[in-house]
Amino acid sequence: MSTSVSTQPSLPTQDETNLTIRLERLRAITLGIFESAQSTFLLLILVRWFDGSNAEKSLIAGAYQSGLLVTPIILYLTRRLALAPSQAMSCLFGVAAALYAIAAITPNHSAFVIFTSVGSLMHAASSPLMTTMMYSNYPSTRRGLIHSQNNSIRLATSIVFASLAGWALSGRLAYYQYLIGVYALALAVAAYLLWKIPRCGGALIERPMLECFSHIKVDRILRDTLIAWMFLGFGNLMMLPLRIEYLANKAHGLDLSEVEITLLVATIPHLARLMASPMWGRLFDRLNFFSLRITVNIFFLLSVFSFFSSSSFASLAIAAAIFGFSNSGGDVAWSLWVTKFAPPSLVPDYMVVHTFFTGVRGVIAPMVAFALLGVLPLSTLMWISAAFMSFATIQMFFIRERSVRKGS
Repeated sequence: MSTSVSTQPSLPTQDETNLTIRLERLRAITLGIFESAQSTFLLLILVRWFDGSNAEKSLIAGAYQSGLLVTPIILYLTRRLALAPSQAMSCLFGVAAALYAIAAITPNHSAFVIFTSVGSLMHAASSPLMTTMMYSNYPSTRRGLIHSQNNSIRLATSIVFASLAGWALSGRLAYYQYLIGVYALALAVAAYLLWKIPRCGGALIERPMLECFSHIKVDRILRDTLIAWMFLGFGNLMMLPLRIEYLANKAHGLDLSEVEITLLVATIPHLARLMASPMWGRLFDRLNFFSLRITVNIFFLLSVFSFFSSSSFASLAIAAAIFGFSNSGGDVAWSLWVTKFAPPSLVPDYMVVHTFFTGVRGVIAPMVAFALLGVLPLSTLMWISAAFMSFATIQMFFIRERSVRKGS
């Protein structure tokens, strides 16, 4: 453990909080546009236009998660360069915008896969910095609510944009470069808005790059939660890219249009997330975290069973809504949970550890899923996923009991 002095960050002024909220609400619009890239269109373009290999599908599907693996390096550099979290995020978004711009002007299979993957990686690497910024710039009693309000703006934008993009590309995938160009512009605007966010709290204490992992040894709740989350996340993430595969690949018996696929993997889930987001935000501020997480897990389990056992559009739409409802709660829990457990100066360290292991499973899970898809039916993969998530939920029940006894 470090011997660095831990200090409570100074509280933001009301003006600083209000400015942060205004800028983040504008940035939520750009994130809503970009979200459809990772959730829908990159894989759709790769499958339908480029007829990409399973390895390329795994690369695209795991690109965001790969970015989480480099978060210890990003946090170390942020501290070393004395940047505010929002400034470091701005740099990452700027690089991502440039990479997507290159992909947009280069009509090439390899360029599409490489530049969009690395661009998504840069975007993902900002995750622990985002949590640190929220911890510093938002009051503790309203973090969940403010985060859910920003999510609502992001999701509403994503719903509208994904629907329009799905309609525009239906039967016209040859124009995919224009869509990639829009993503590049959205990332560039986000980079500008992040640079304008005020710096609140004290400077991040400089520490050795890998010291954050030492907290796993001494904090049992952190360690046990990370183990449970590894099983949960692996089960969920192995099935996430298979949703596109299940709907878009005619080998699985469905013959859906680009518009129908967009509705099932973007529009309907995002509508459900939009409606549920304020509820999950308030629950995060008021409930024991593990009670919240267990509830979300149960809905995730239901969403996997209902989606991959459906064959009609109506049943798939219901399953997509359940997934969106679950994802709304999962997003709040994933983004903010360390703020309820970490000492003030260690919030970025705890979040880096959390995001790093999310990246580990996020990279491996799609690869395992697509590898197993060659030898096992989707129904078997569904049961494997459910077993992982069920085990994690049982683990979290016991962690909750210990945390309640300790007064966490």
